[in-house]
Amino acid sequence: MAKHDILLKAFQANLNEWVCRMHNSGNANQSAATFREIKKQGYSFEKTGPKRWDKSMYCSICKTKTTHSKLLAREPVFSAKPRITIPSNDRMRILKLLNMRDAFTGGSITSTPEIDHKIPWSRLEQDINTLELNDKEIKNHFQLLTGEHNLLKDRACTSCIKNNIRPAFFEINYWYDGTEKYLGSCEGCGWYDGVLWRNELNKKIKK
Repeated sequence: MAKHDILLKAFQANLNEWVCRMHNSGNANQSAATFREIKKQGYSFEKTGPKRWDKSMYCSICKTKTTHSKLLAREPVFSAKPRITIPSNDRMRILKLLNMRDAFTGGSITSTPEIDHKIPWSRLEQDINTLELNDKEIKNHFQLLTGEHNLLKDRACTSCIKNNIRPAFFEINYWYDGTEKYLGSCEGCGWYDGVLWRNELNKKIKK
């Protein structure tokens, strides 16, 4: 049984009660990632803050304070998030805004450019609708990559989601914000924003 299924059964067996995510997830080190998988399926939890559905409580089994969440309904209240297709007109707008340059190298893309979500799609609560974004917001949410670089990023992000460890960007152990440990934000990682990572590293080198 998958870890998120184990945790979901614990939530369903204790509906409307605070449930420890640590010992019920099957792997305490990945309880946050396991919980996200359940959220993606459309299950509703009590909200404790902006984009937060957890609180720290004492667990009699773990014998310490751990992360707890409360399931509000036994069945999903909405379907899993859909992918939103980028219309051709918006695609051309994004390519022009980002100058047809690969975010990882800064070089011009001569092959077909791929529009990459800076925050990987699997970490988003819902997909981003480009039709609702202005130019600045487009630059905040997306970067351009070659097909090869997009594949490298996908592998890096998959590893991060699995282990909550942000892989070094092209084997360079530098994060402009935070460390290799994933703490709920992708910012600081070269895979998240290749241009900003490179600019911040250059500032450091000049010093």
